[in-house]
Amino acid sequence: MLRGQRVGLRHVTEEDLPWLKRTSSDPQIRGPFMGTRMMTPHTVEQRWKDNGFSSDDAERLLICHLIDGSVIGDVVHFAAARYPTAREIGWTMADISMRGQGLTTEAAGLLVDYLFENWPVNRLSCGMSVHNHASRRVAEKCGFQHEGIQRGIVFVAGEYVDCYALSLLRSDWLAMKAMA
Repeated sequence: MLRGQRVGLRHVTEEDLPWLKRTSSDPQIRGPFMGTRMMTPHTVEQRWKDNGFSSDDAERLLICHLIDGSVIGDVVHFAAARYPTAREIGWTMADISMRGQGLTTEAAGLLVDYLFENWPVNRLSCGMSVHNHASRRVAEKCGFQHEGIQRGIVFVAGEYVDCYALSLLRSDWLAMKAMA
């Protein structure tokens, strides 16, 4: 497990499948900024059987609260378009009562460190609805810089939504680490 001060990141285990099935199909957890298309329990099972939610193409890590070990959300990284030196990341704080406490920022920071320390990547990117101010703040606290707006890129609740595009280069990350 990767450990921060209040949260840790770990791979999915078979015991997590009920949690994944519940959170993958709960619109309240997904919130107003993520796609509303639900994942079937069968799809969760199949992805577990296929690769345990971990491959070179995509990896899902669970956010665990260090005090009681409970799973409170997840972070993901996946291949960004066609560039082998880039990854895209994302996050979800599934435990609504834990939102707004900096836990997602800590988890996203752990993921950023993990990727730059263990993967041959030069660029991380993330995107979020232009209405999702909390997620943009998470990215900015992790050092991501605003690059622009991708128009109509995500389909949410029956309409296409514009998203912010942010990135973090290895050189930016190294400079932040040197200042810490």
